[in-house]
Amino acid sequence: MMISNREKSILKLLSERLHSFLTIHDIAQALGISSRTVHREMKSVEDTLNKYHLSLTRLPKLGLRIEGAPEDIDNFVQSLTEQNTIDLSDEERKVIILYNLIQSKDPVKLYSLANEIGSSTHTLNKIIEQLEPELHTFELSLERRRGEGLILNGEEVNKRQLLARIMLEKLDGDSVYSVVEDHFVYHTLNETHLRGIVDIDRLFNVERLLMDELGTLPYTLTEASYLTLTIHIVLAIERIKQDGHVEIEDDILNELISTDEFKVSERLTNVLSDIYDVTFNHSEIAFITMHLRGARRRHETTYENNDIHKQRVTELIEFVKDQGFSFKDEEALFKGLNLHLEPAINRLQANIETYNPLTEMIETYEQELFEAVSSGLKIVFMNYHFPKSEVAYIALHFGGMLQAKQRRSLHVLVVCSSGIGTSRILSNRLKQHFSEITQTTEVSVSSLKSIDFSKYDGMISTVAVDTKYPHITVNPLLPKQDAENVKYFLKLQQSVVHDPQNTQNQEQPLSYEDYDCTVTFIEESLSLIQNMIVEKNKVTQLERYLIQTLSKHRVIDNTHTFSEKLNSRMNLQGFALTGYPVAIPHLSDESIKKPQLIITELTKPLMLKTIENEQQEVNWLVCMFIPRNSEQGQLMSEVSSLITEHLDDIDQLLNDRVKIENTLKSFFLNKLKQKLTKTE
Repeated sequence: MMISNREKSILKLLSERLHSFLTIHDIAQALGISSRTVHREMKSVEDTLNKYHLSLTRLPKLGLRIEGAPEDIDNFVQSLTEQNTIDLSDEERKVIILYNLIQSKDPVKLYSLANEIGSSTHTLNKIIEQLEPELHTFELSLERRRGEGLILNGEEVNKRQLLARIMLEKLDGDSVYSVVEDHFVYHTLNETHLRGIVDIDRLFNVERLLMDELGTLPYTLTEASYLTLTIHIVLAIERIKQDGHVEIEDDILNELISTDEFKVSERLTNVLSDIYDVTFNHSEIAFITMHLRGARRRHETTYENNDIHKQRVTELIEFVKDQGFSFKDEEALFKGLNLHLEPAINRLQANIETYNPLTEMIETYEQELFEAVSSGLKIVFMNYHFPKSEVAYIALHFGGMLQAKQRRSLHVLVVCSSGIGTSRILSNRLKQHFSEITQTTEVSVSSLKSIDFSKYDGMISTVAVDTKYPHITVNPLLPKQDAENVKYFLKLQQSVVHDPQNTQNQEQPLSYEDYDCTVTFIEESLSLIQNMIVEKNKVTQLERYLIQTLSKHRVIDNTHTFSEKLNSRMNLQGFALTGYPVAIPHLSDESIKKPQLIITELTKPLMLKTIENEQQEVNWLVCMFIPRNSEQGQLMSEVSSLITEHLDDIDQLLNDRVKIENTLKSFFLNKLKQKLTKTE
């Protein structure tokens, strides 16, 4: 059982006052946090006490006190001293800090903020320094008032935009809702993240009302846009209740009042006003209207019938082509840009800058295309200023339709037990040894039953497989004898297999219904990269270390199931690479809730089994865990590939976090480009 630092602090205070009462105010004062925060923690506190057969007595005007049998209390107090806590991540701390600053009308004391995130004021100041550039992007600034604390300065509209960013980017939207048949359904909610920031029931109710009202519009929104709009509306309710109101310029307001979207927003806010006892003025209604007009739409829009707009889209495509780029399906490119640019222009007109987490990567790794698109937009749409975030989204449309390079000559299926570890090591070695192998696909043993073998020129496995399809089993490090065997195997296969690159396997444009899946891939990939754990630690027992670390970061919640699956995997084959001081523990299983990459430098060498099931000391652990059938296995595999390229200087590589992150970013961007076309 793991508890938060704050919960442990509250329990410790209560355990020290077993024979007297503590008020909520007493606890808040002692910990330097608000009474509201203490109230939020009480359910977790009571749940923890219940596990020890204890309860919390509440008496009016007196406060709280732990009740229970003396032996149970003694057991609880002893366990509390040994209790491990879940430390907040830097991202979680940033969320808490930002939320407290946005919500407070008065300066917030540093001591109070530090206690709120469970850290020292020194750590708090470092985090605040990291936050300031992000605040500047929203035209917000921090003011340090001597003797009073911190206060956040800026327009209400910018504070709301930042709050929405917190909800949509730093907090996982998938933990709030899952989409089923175009409708959001209440899902497993990470209460520790969202509790106190927004009323969860209100999110659900607003989404329902929103979907009913938007049915009168001549278009439908994507599921992601429904979620975004829902969050903006719920945040508006929260902020209005706290006297936070947006101001919209009169000329913009007058222009919006005549739109269909304003009428929809007006009907919606009338209903919300009755339910939540808040008053939406015209500026608030206009604010919702702007977000609605800037939302992404699922199907064709009326804007597509505008001949001038069509001409501009065509001119943009021609401009980019003139810069030396060619596209395989210009009709599909035109349609995609036409659909994207209307809401984009609406956002620009309303001064709404969308957040694009890919901007930096696209600008870096696709510099020529990015610059060509940016220049084209300045010339063709000269009346509008497209920020880099919008340019990046438009560049993605072009990137997805770039002419494919020469088709690869030999496509080999590579198999390992999980599909994410040793298979990529083997793939890398195969490409190094055999120039005819220019394409590999890594899969797990369990997925073989659904594989269309006709697409591949042969199968090479790191473990024994039960199949009649021609294959060969080798050591993933491909020693000399195995390499010779592969050479003969490939020659035999080349003499009997047909070319799988037929017309049915040609790339087809991605349907617009698939874009939501692509968005999910983007979000999960970025989360994997950003949440990579790099640490130095003493590990005496691999299984115990993995369970503790993965539980702490909420990657697993059923430790027993995970332990069974991990042991089963370790019994099949060891994780250490023969002759090198590194092991790659990896597992793909339904017990894993989210992808997680952990790079651990061991303070003391650890004895582990090699892939040949011999004992060997290792100094590094590169741990990779993904849910079953997760696409993030491809990103994990890229790490394995990188390791095989640097086995002789492994210490230098694993100490270079930036290099590892850049490798993942580069692969992710290339994969994203591929996903914008079907390559099944």
